[in-house]
Amino acid sequence: MRLIFIFFLLMTFSACQKQTVKPEPVSTPTPLATEDLILGIERCQKDEGCLQHLNQYFSDLARQSKIEQELTDDLPPEANESNNTDPLAVKQPNNENLEIITDQPNIDLNIPLLNNTKVQAALNEWLTWKRPKLIETWQNYQFLKNKIWPPFADKKIPESLLLAIITQESGGRVHSMSSAGASGLFQFMPATAKRFGVIGTIGDYDARYHPETAAVGAAKYIQEQQGKYGNDYAKILAAYNAGENRFRRLNKKHNNQSIWDSQFFYDLPSETQHYIGTVLSAMLIYENPEAFNVVLNKSDGSTALVRVNSDTSLSELAVCFGQFNNEMGWYRILRNLNASVKAKRVIKQNAVVVIPAELKSVYDNKCNNSDLMKLAKTIHDADFPDRPAFTWYKIRKGDSLSTISRKFRCSTRKEIAQLNNIKGPRYLINAGKKLKVPRC
Repeated sequence: MRLIFIFFLLMTFSACQKQTVKPEPVSTPTPLATEDLILGIERCQKDEGCLQHLNQYFSDLARQSKIEQELTDDLPPEANESNNTDPLAVKQPNNENLEIITDQPNIDLNIPLLNNTKVQAALNEWLTWKRPKLIETWQNYQFLKNKIWPPFADKKIPESLLLAIITQESGGRVHSMSSAGASGLFQFMPATAKRFGVIGTIGDYDARYHPETAAVGAAKYIQEQQGKYGNDYAKILAAYNAGENRFRRLNKKHNNQSIWDSQFFYDLPSETQHYIGTVLSAMLIYENPEAFNVVLNKSDGSTALVRVNSDTSLSELAVCFGQFNNEMGWYRILRNLNASVKAKRVIKQNAVVVIPAELKSVYDNKCNNSDLMKLAKTIHDADFPDRPAFTWYKIRKGDSLSTISRKFRCSTRKEIAQLNNIKGPRYLINAGKKLKVPRC
């Protein structure tokens, strides 16, 4: 009787729904408890009238579900979203071209470096306010790779380590220089550069600014440190930043323990403490960028040689190329590809310039005697007006040619010595006298 009474209510409810002119969405009838349903089915096996009521019950449930589905389909998207009772539900954009990523790479959070709080803190920097530096370095590297990767590949040094070092040291900018006098992609100090063969002058700059030469020296340096510390990149980076002799003494003092031992770690210079975590975290990102939600788009990095048909400069060419295929513009990449040329240098007619291959058609069609190029020349000349090739500096007590060259940032000790007829190897100077120093 209980089942028949329930079926009667359901049928009466369904009949009322049919009389409604415009059906409104209603709640689906609550199904019977499983035990009651099984019991009812067993009893109905011998009762034809009961079976009819039971079949009607299932039909009503199916029909009611269909009505609700049709009503939902007829509603506008906004109405469907308003029925969402979850206050934390995220509204999805109605975009047919939206790419749904279902295969996000996983990263093992149990690897030692990711359990290191110093590396974690540095990761947070790279993935937030320092993210643009990662992207800029990667873009610069696309056009430097064939120049600087081979010596590292030959020595089986990870590409991710190479990328992490130049990201922190220079952002992939060939002409980077620190206030301490370290220069180039790998920020070599003069003495270290000399020890690893990064010597001489190429065009307007010394060899530290020359990507191929500097990369060979940096790869040799890291290989030398691997001979001492194996693949303990934390120690290699500590030596790279603090100086190999200084770090060797510290490592001996702490009996070659793990550099992460608190007594050892906090005995390092504070700059080196930060440097280790920063470079190692960048290395992790370059090894698996997708796991950190970082997008690094590859380009072929191929280049072309063009013979300029009139006097020009790298900045004028950068104005001409604009943001074609590169929203960041091309000035930095042009300077990296022509590392021996100063920014202010006028490139004479018929001289050869290296440009990205994808810009060759732009150069041929747009960078010849146009109004845009006239504007580019005007603003270049305003930024680099004619001026003396040198300035005067009064020597102070404690100065040396090395400290003076670092102060002016654009000339070497040897260049200043030659300009002032000062003989080596001691390069003696006297306080109170004046020196000619090349202008940048």
